Amino acid sequence: MFQTPTELKLDKLSFCQSTVTDIQDWVSNLSILQLGDSSRALFNALLEISELQCSETLRFDLIHAIHPTIENVLTSLEKHFFNQGLITTDRNDHIIELAMLLRSCFAKTYIDIAKRCDQQLNQQKFSLFAFSQKKNLQTARILASYYGLQQLAQLLYQQQILYTNPLSGQWLVTHQLMESAIQHNFNQTNINQLQGTQHQLQTIGQIYAQIILLDILNPHQIRPSEIQGLFLCSYDWAKLIQVLPKETTLSRYIVDTSLDHPPVFNAHQNSSFNPSIYISTQNLLDHLTEAQGKHGEYLSRNEKIFLTPALHFHIHSLLTSNAERRHERYEYSAQLHICFGLNVAHFYLSKGKNFNETLNLDAHYGLQSESNIFSSMNDHNLLSTSNIKTLDREAKQIYPAEVLDISVNGYRIKWSGNTPKNLKTGEFILVQENAQSEWRGGVVRWIKQSTEKSLELGLEMLAQDIFPCAVYVKTDRNTGNYYPALLVQTAELNEVSTTLILPGSHLFREKQTIHLRLEQDELKVYLLKAHLITQSFMRFDFELLNDQQEHLVENFIRKQTNEIKNHDLWEALK
Repeated sequence: MFQTPTELKLDKLSFCQSTVTDIQDWVSNLSILQLGDSSRALFNALLEISELQCSETLRFDLIHAIHPTIENVLTSLEKHFFNQGLITTDRNDHIIELAMLLRSCFAKTYIDIAKRCDQQLNQQKFSLFAFSQKKNLQTARILASYYGLQQLAQLLYQQQILYTNPLSGQWLVTHQLMESAIQHNFNQTNINQLQGTQHQLQTIGQIYAQIILLDILNPHQIRPSEIQGLFLCSYDWAKLIQVLPKETTLSRYIVDTSLDHPPVFNAHQNSSFNPSIYISTQNLLDHLTEAQGKHGEYLSRNEKIFLTPALHFHIHSLLTSNAERRHERYEYSAQLHICFGLNVAHFYLSKGKNFNETLNLDAHYGLQSESNIFSSMNDHNLLSTSNIKTLDREAKQIYPAEVLDISVNGYRIKWSGNTPKNLKTGEFILVQENAQSEWRGGVVRWIKQSTEKSLELGLEMLAQDIFPCAVYVKTDRNTGNYYPALLVQTAELNEVSTTLILPGSHLFREKQTIHLRLEQDELKVYLLKAHLITQSFMRFDFELLNDQQEHLVENFIRKQTNEIKNHDLWEALK
């Protein structure tokens, strides 16, 4: 679609005269409230303008006259599918298809204008008397390139919200527009000064940087609300990205503009890869690190609203770690059982007990002195577990899923049919390969739309030895809440480490002291480094404030492990 120029075959427009005044009059009579009729009329108008035999400067003026109305209609259409289920109804599918097609054709009209202007400027020889004509063509090329890239950024955002992939040729034309702007030295031209507008992103270079950022920071691993936050913050962050024609020591990503491919991590590429654009994200990383250290006083309005701990952790991890895939995938066929959410995981790992039952609070004051009882009661006065809702039948559902392939630390699975509410990226999961195997804990790492009415999910396994427990956090001096938590034990190179998985909440942070409850024992622990933060859960290293209580943790894990083994043995004998 983006690489084939539109054929110019119309002598005139069917709905009005081919002047800016006439098309403004026509569009002012459209009723946006009649969304179906107005979107059809605008779509036809868009197609006719793109096929009209006229000068490119007139075509730009015509399309720009209806630009705000098309944006309003697209915003209305997009509201129908933003934050909807991942697998939608037929009606929503039609709305999505219309919105994608309208956005794509809108972008293509500007792209065609930019390409034809470029062609005419390169091929035609302009006399001294045609100076104004040449100047108008140059201005049309700059503006059409800018608005074409602006629409490509909006299209990519739309695709990310829907977890779909870019269209064929979409990345290639994005690179071509930027390459042409660099070649003719208008990539840093201020559009606001040129046109008298007030765009947040003022240059073609900044719009291109925004598109690059959207791709780099969203490898299908974040939720719709985070995708929206990322998009809005990208208007601030695009200005921090360096897009250069030469490599520097900070060039983290590279682009081969001859390929229909997004930027790649700057590693040892094969000889056929010829980068011509180099991207540095160091200034953005410095900004995010500094802003977090200063408690957000340097953050913009959008950053303060949308840059959650989970999104900050996600972005910081991407900008500091090796972006290349580390593990190969292998073909594997199996059926998995999977359930979603930390609360549900706690329920199944506790042998079907509700969270309140697992706390054993009635027995908490059993064999203590009167003074200890008094201080404990004072410490835990007005205890509340009301924040944990009783799990309903749908939440506790265990779903079957088909494995497509496996890697060292996870699965790629296919999901068909309806999606539960908590099937989201970053969600904690329990996975079981068969009825005899133990539950393993993991996370939904990424989601992509696959064939019609199906999804592909990437599941990363975090640990096999997981034990249900609870944590207590004070809300003020005399009150507090218990929350379900999981104690995780992993062994790597003969080193055993124990970590805590806590609910994804603003209540938990590094360098915080909380109470860890293991059956009837309560220990004070200090949260250290966060290994993983998502909207669903957090995983922390921790240390005991009293080292002499280490045996209580070891005894708890040993007891839980023995119970699991004995339980599995009796299950096998049934």
